[in-house]
Amino acid sequence: MIEINGKETSPEEATLLTEMESAFNQLEHEPLRTVLLDSLSSERDAVRAIGDSFSGFVKSKHALDVRRQFFASWQRTNNSAMSVEGLANRITAEAEEATSKFDSTRVLSMFRAAGRLNRVADEDLGVGGQVLHFELYYRMATEFTERDDLWQSRKFCLSSASEFKSWLDMSRLREPVMVGLFSLLIHEGYTHAELEMIAPLFNQWATEVMDLSPRDARRVLAWISVHCGGTEKNHFAHTCAAVSHYCEGSGAKIDLELAGNVFRTYLRRKAAVMKQLRDLY
Repeated sequence: MIEINGKETSPEEATLLTEMESAFNQLEHEPLRTVLLDSLSSERDAVRAIGDSFSGFVKSKHALDVRRQFFASWQRTNNSAMSVEGLANRITAEAEEATSKFDSTRVLSMFRAAGRLNRVADEDLGVGGQVLHFELYYRMATEFTERDDLWQSRKFCLSSASEFKSWLDMSRLREPVMVGLFSLLIHEGYTHAELEMIAPLFNQWATEVMDLSPRDARRVLAWISVHCGGTEKNHFAHTCAAVSHYCEGSGAKIDLELAGNVFRTYLRRKAAVMKQLRDLY
């Protein structure tokens, strides 16, 4: 065990906390950065539950349906590129309406905010010629579920995962734009930490438990590796810039209390999914 702020912490929880803090510290808006870090501190139980669930999953092979439920449900908590683009679309629509109301500098700031959100989704959508990230996830999940793709059936997706996805989509597509931006801040910072934490765990699981060769493991785990090494931290930085540009252009204010509620809710809902999965294995 590792001690952080006077509390005993598992290596997985420690990595999640350290990597999230590293990402969040890129945010220049000090009051909002403080709320992010405070939310992380107040939700230590959620962070611990997430780390424990991942470490529990990689301890053994598990029954086939358990693996199907894991990959179906985990994907629902990560698959958000479409809602990111939806949020960008909302901002460009707002900017177009503002062309007759605001000066060109403010309108440009709004379009720049949307552009930053486009950069968040570029890699997931294969805009630069990369393999579509869904295809990489499909390869990984299918390999680890006896090479069939029944894991995609909705019957294998846990209710908490579906509810998490619905909440995240609603935050970005129906709630005020600032709520969507807050949800993206916590999502990109958290996802960076999650993938950095699980990369060595899944490599060990693939080779020592699932009997893949090191070469095959690298190929199958490409969905994880392409997100490591700063990819998600860069997405967080783009989101920070989007928040700044949007506020400059639209005149929207940062509601710190609202932001904190979004941040904490995200961590609790993610933890609810991982706890429900943990109960399976």
